[in-house]
Amino acid sequence: MSNKLLINHKYIEIQCSRDDWETQSLASQIPYVHSNRTKTKFRTTFRNIALVLKLFRNIDETNVDSLPPFIRSIWDEEIQKQNDTKELLETGPKGQKGWLYAHQQLGRELAEIHDRYAFFYDRRTGKTPMSLQIIADDIEKNPDHKWLVLCPLILIENAWLPDAKQFFPELKVVNLHDRTKARRLKKFQQDANLYVTNIESFVNYREHIDKLNIHGCIVDESSAMKSNRSKFGKEAVDYARTLERWYLLSGTPAPNGEWEYYRQLQSIDYYGVHQSWTQFKNYFFDNISYNPQFEKLQVKEHRRDELMQLIRRYSMYVDKEDVLNTPGRDFITVDITMPKELTKQYNQLKRELYLELMEGDILITAPSAGAKRNKLNQVTSGFIIDTKSKETHLLSDYRFKALSKLLHNIGDEQVIIWCNYHKEFEVIQDMLGDKCACIYGRVSIEDKNKNIKAFKEGKVQYLVANPASADKGLTLTNTRFAIYFSMNDSLELFEQSADRIYGDISKQAHRCTYYIMQAKGTIDEVIYKSIKNKGDVSMAILNHLKGGGLQ
Repeated sequence: MSNKLLINHKYIEIQCSRDDWETQSLASQIPYVHSNRTKTKFRTTFRNIALVLKLFRNIDETNVDSLPPFIRSIWDEEIQKQNDTKELLETGPKGQKGWLYAHQQLGRELAEIHDRYAFFYDRRTGKTPMSLQIIADDIEKNPDHKWLVLCPLILIENAWLPDAKQFFPELKVVNLHDRTKARRLKKFQQDANLYVTNIESFVNYREHIDKLNIHGCIVDESSAMKSNRSKFGKEAVDYARTLERWYLLSGTPAPNGEWEYYRQLQSIDYYGVHQSWTQFKNYFFDNISYNPQFEKLQVKEHRRDELMQLIRRYSMYVDKEDVLNTPGRDFITVDITMPKELTKQYNQLKRELYLELMEGDILITAPSAGAKRNKLNQVTSGFIIDTKSKETHLLSDYRFKALSKLLHNIGDEQVIIWCNYHKEFEVIQDMLGDKCACIYGRVSIEDKNKNIKAFKEGKVQYLVANPASADKGLTLTNTRFAIYFSMNDSLELFEQSADRIYGDISKQAHRCTYYIMQAKGTIDEVIYKSIKNKGDVSMAILNHLKGGGLQ
């Protein structure tokens, strides 16, 4: 066996000849090791330094003193990190900054140990101020360092900029987002400690971001990387490898399943996970779908513990119920009855959609389920969109009358009304007039920010919003009431929207109440039941189309 080891703070490389079967066999024992096609080069994370030295140099704790000084320093540093992390997680934070909660201070101290880490902190647990503290700590020691925050657009004006101004006025912050490309490019010329831009712009302005010489980056709502096919995910992994420090923030890092951790873990430690998504998927998951056109992944039971250990190696999760004093909440279903004529139209549509599905001789898939759910949802909301003309026809106002009655019963309190369709926004806005403000796809980001501010300041009583347009990081604890006028089938969006009004008792002193409006015997009940039980929405919709209803 004749091999060469190259070791640095990013990876370990093992080099050998094509016919060195012994080295190749030993390298295969390294978890998730990367290799070239000829099996002459292997790379793994430096976190595996102890394993690599034991396999290839017979080095362990008893003879570690024989290592060259540089390699010994990497060994000592990694062992120290592991020990410090274990102690910190077992005993809690060692220090305390007055305005930080213990879990925020814990994150701060973990960032002192790890240059690359994921903070999967639940919504309302203060990820933004904690992250700003991490940035401020670094800049205090290294004034020339520059940081970048990538976050959803709506969070720039509603979280990062106001929190930076409140907690760290000494930081010079530049918002890279602007209306025009020319104005954006000018902002890249400004000197700052911290640059903030939206996730969507990152790919388009990558070459300009590269010129900023960023030291560290924080990706807020890192679930944006969850798809292995997303351009942002691939670009983020590539960018992360150029930086010294890299942190992820998310309350829902993998809302659909553990496979959505791959890109996020890869960005933290490129050589610490499988070389490709396919390798990761095939190693940890089974495809349990009966439809070859649709992939449904499930963790292999004999590999579940290993996967959890891999995730925990790079991250920490905090549940708000464990760390905050929350007021509690109630979810109340509001049953409404569709008019007879609308019920007749709904049942006819249900039969047509089922026949349409069966004619294709295929099992229902997520996209087809979503399309059919949309059509049924529209009818239960009292309207239908003509697929040819794209015109919207109002069939009944029964649901809007039920909303009006519910708002009357709530009284003078502020309320968030969650909707999903443009027609719903139009009718509700006409119904409530200047008492309401709206947030949905047709509203500009400037108007969204203005409407959010108006609601927070009590200038409007009602905020009518689409969960997909107001799902990230917003704090709306000035109210304790939320109404789901209509719902889509996303558990992630439901949980995130519900948390907008829910937080620590110091910010939300009252028990929160959520009203779920649902037409009896319809897709409304199917969706809410599936979300509550975290079930398979696609199969639930299929059963409903069959006539199985809530079976």
